[in-house]
Amino acid sequence: MTGRVSFAKARHPPEERRFRFDRGDQPDERRGDLLQVPSPSGAWSYAGTAGAPIIAFVFVILVLLGVALWLWQDRARILADGERVANNLVMVLQEQTGRTFQAVDLTLAGIVDALRLAPPLRDHDPAFEQALRHRRNMLPYVRALFVIGPDGFITQDTDRDTPRVSLADRNYFIAHAEDPGLELYVGPPLVSRSVGTWFVSVSRRIDNRDGSFGGIAVAAVEPRYFESFYEELALGQGDVIALFGYDGILIARYPGPETAIGQSFTHFDLFRWRLSENRRGTYHSSSSIDGVRRIFSYRALDSYPLVVTVGLAEDALLAEWRRTAVAALAVAALVALLVGTLAAVLVRQQRQRDQARERLAQAQKLEALGHMTGSIVHDFKNLLTAVSGGIAVIRHLGADGEVRKVTEMLSGAVTQGNRLINQLLAFARHQELAVQAIDANAVILEVESLLRHAAGPKVKLELDLAPALWPCLADLGQFDAAMMNLIVNAKDAMPAGGRIRISTTNRKAGTKSAADTLRPGDYVRVTVADNGSGMAPDVLQRALDPYFTTKKDAGTGLGLSQVYGFVRQIGGDMRI
Repeated sequence: MTGRVSFAKARHPPEERRFRFDRGDQPDERRGDLLQVPSPSGAWSYAGTAGAPIIAFVFVILVLLGVALWLWQDRARILADGERVANNLVMVLQEQTGRTFQAVDLTLAGIVDALRLAPPLRDHDPAFEQALRHRRNMLPYVRALFVIGPDGFITQDTDRDTPRVSLADRNYFIAHAEDPGLELYVGPPLVSRSVGTWFVSVSRRIDNRDGSFGGIAVAAVEPRYFESFYEELALGQGDVIALFGYDGILIARYPGPETAIGQSFTHFDLFRWRLSENRRGTYHSSSSIDGVRRIFSYRALDSYPLVVTVGLAEDALLAEWRRTAVAALAVAALVALLVGTLAAVLVRQQRQRDQARERLAQAQKLEALGHMTGSIVHDFKNLLTAVSGGIAVIRHLGADGEVRKVTEMLSGAVTQGNRLINQLLAFARHQELAVQAIDANAVILEVESLLRHAAGPKVKLELDLAPALWPCLADLGQFDAAMMNLIVNAKDAMPAGGRIRISTTNRKAGTKSAADTLRPGDYVRVTVADNGSGMAPDVLQRALDPYFTTKKDAGTGLGLSQVYGFVRQIGGDMRI
């Protein structure tokens, strides 16, 4: 248990004299200025504020849920807008790609018709090759136009000095040679044997007049043209556009890598099952090329075995949303913190009001009991005065030995009655106090031997007296009695022995609160601490009640009440 005593400094006028004594149940520990004591029903059970934390919690949850719902809806809106943008862009690219290959197809059809109507031409006919170059110049996406004879060698070409190499092993030549009904063939990307660059072959079959295979007309379409066109669209960071063959072979992609051209991506969901179910659509997926998650929109061309895809990076689309989300969550967290702080303040204020009401009720109860006790004590004192006078008369008459024994016994009873009266008067605050400026350290040192005797041989008494202690106002006799009371109470809490520490310190009291009944000013605090068993909450609640005691066969229950009455009478306070 810990006890504290605070006295006002001597410079205060008499009407501001203060004495404070605090007593708690922490073993041998120097406590803070104030000690909050929970009520037996629980420190957190306050009827007036039970709903405040719940309301605050529900409000915070609703705010967070509202912010989360708004953010989720805003995210869904942004992604939906991204799907619309991707779908519109892929529709434009489908149209552009279709027109590009349609122009190549019409050019090849014109070449085939010209060869069918013209008389047989010699290889590399200058006039015919000049006409081919004119057609090629009208098609910026075509690198070369050439004609391959039925033996696999080039007979007409827009390029000059092309090496004479057989192309009979090329897939576009084989496809036309083996299938007389195949009119147009769009092949996968190939590397040119003459210039070493990628091209996509678009070819048409040439039939002789007798229907036999007469060779093919070929246009070498450059993938680089599509990549340059895609680059001019000024895509966002992480966005991609790609052109695939219907078989999953990559023809062009921006941004690169160029090494991906000609590779098969049949493992993509697009080619595994989406194209077979729908020739156009939108979906979300991560690219196996760079691992970026995107919104993909795709469209297959109607007349050519090609698929255009557009991928918009989700991270880029949601970048602004993420910044907004961070700001919104920060604001929501701040609101939650403010609401939580407000709820905590309200709970604390309500708790302080409840504690103040409890202390006021206790003070009023003790005040009423003190008035009643004071009136009874005065009557009792009058009776003892009469009894004491009668004893004096009997002594004066010179009674015999038996009467003298009775007289002495009655005199001792009167003395004990007067001692009890003094205790009751101290509790009732009706006792006249001789208040003077004292040095609490010096007074404690003067009665140290008595205090050690009261503590008993099993208890070690320690002193921790602060240097430069302020002088304070108190009644010397009542101060000694208060210290003796507390030492005896501490000893009784340690039947097997222990340690008691008496310490002093200066203290300033601030504004009044539920936890501090002292008026603002300077005080001296005396603390008595023991490492005994302490008090149970129900006992602690009634420890200052007069006549309340846990000692079955001894004690009047006035010890702590006497101390409390003394310190309250001089303007201080006692705290357990």
